[in-house]
Amino acid sequence: MYLKSRLKVLLAERDMSQKDLAEKTGLTTRLISEIVNNKIKMYPKEAMEKIMVALEVKDIGELFTTIEEADDK
Repeated sequence: MYLKSRLKVLLAERDMSQKDLAEKTGLTTRLISEIVNNKIKMYPKEAMEKIMVALEVKDIGELFTTIEEADDK
């Protein structure tokens, strides 16, 4: 089992681009892109907190979904 980011979905729901989120959080567009595309192995706590505030997410569970190993990315 592993975590898969739902950030792409959340951004689409809010009609927000990765660049918009980067500007709103002060994070780099590269980090946002890596999270969106599930290219990151460890999620920086501070970055996730900034994303939650920017997207007005109350539960970190909204940012991720769990995927079984047998499921394909």
